[in-house]
Amino acid sequence: MKRYALYFLIAVGGLLGEVHAATAFDKAIWIPYWRKTEGASTTLAHLDSITQISPFAFELQSDGTIKNALKIEEEPWPFLIQEARKKNIKIYPSILSYPQTAKEKNAVYLLLAQKKKRDAHIKDIVALVRKYNFDGIDIDYENKVAEIKPYFSVFLRDLSVALHKDKKKLICTVEARTPPESKYATTSKAILSRVEYSNDYKIIGSACDQIRLMAYDQADDDAQLMFERRDVGLYRPVADIDWVEKIATLALRDIPAKKLILGVATYGNKYQIIPAIGTTTTKYIRIGSMNFNYADALVKSLQMIPTRNSAGEASFTYATSTGVDNQPLGSYRQYLVWYSDSVAIADKIRLAKLYKLGGVSVFKIDGGNDPLIWDILK
Repeated sequence: MKRYALYFLIAVGGLLGEVHAATAFDKAIWIPYWRKTEGASTTLAHLDSITQISPFAFELQSDGTIKNALKIEEEPWPFLIQEARKKNIKIYPSILSYPQTAKEKNAVYLLLAQKKKRDAHIKDIVALVRKYNFDGIDIDYENKVAEIKPYFSVFLRDLSVALHKDKKKLICTVEARTPPESKYATTSKAILSRVEYSNDYKIIGSACDQIRLMAYDQADDDAQLMFERRDVGLYRPVADIDWVEKIATLALRDIPAKKLILGVATYGNKYQIIPAIGTTTTKYIRIGSMNFNYADALVKSLQMIPTRNSAGEASFTYATSTGVDNQPLGSYRQYLVWYSDSVAIADKIRLAKLYKLGGVSVFKIDGGNDPLIWDILK
């Protein structure tokens, strides 16, 4: 569905608002431990806008132990959790696994593939939830090998049963899956048929109480959209609204809409632009992440106005000849800043409601997000 069609469907329905008013729509946020002070204080000031909080609290280690990276017993967490519970806001801390080396990936594989280790890991998670009386847990195990799929499925099923015995919920965070025909637009159908995944959406949709779909970090993941956008200028999206619709509708083939939670981003990235020369295409060298506050301060210092780009997000370009970035005058370099703001997030929330999804989950709240998102979440 193209963006104009989405807006039309939303516009024709004052009725849509009435339909969804009676349906539960969760508004979750992730808070990173590396910006816990800013994230917690910002959240505390806006508790009326949310229904769930997921601190990035724990990390899965290579030896199978769970590291308390957030130090959940220390302030500001006890006070934030106490105040959140007064408003019946659910607490689902995240356990993050993101192995990068082959050795680390194999360690996660063995942890879940070997029944004895898998069962012990489940007991550790259940004990953790009991110890702190959380409402459940968010399993965010990313970057897995495809061969782990059957064991990851068994792990989630068994963990779900164990948590439900204590009346606790299992939240599962999964990577977005671009339809193969869009991701590999120039690849043959024979090759497309052999694409394998580490996540079994159907099993996950059955085992987990909610599934948070990471609808961000798109970049060049959709070759078809990149081709379609080739004539509209620079293109380096965090989450193009058309791409988000693609990944959501694909997930809905296996995951019930009421369980699917759309992950939305509050951040962006900064790139150096390497212009196309001759027949080559424009290239982008990622300099680093760029949250809303940084981007807003930079564009104001440049006395510019960001544009609403082809993805529905905010962006602007500038050059070092303006005397910024500590570059000497005359050393010409072009930069692109592309980020998600409250307008882009509002688009995704409308999309989630249009498809009658279970809600949205905001990544991330760290004090650097667009302050207007709180009014949108309400």
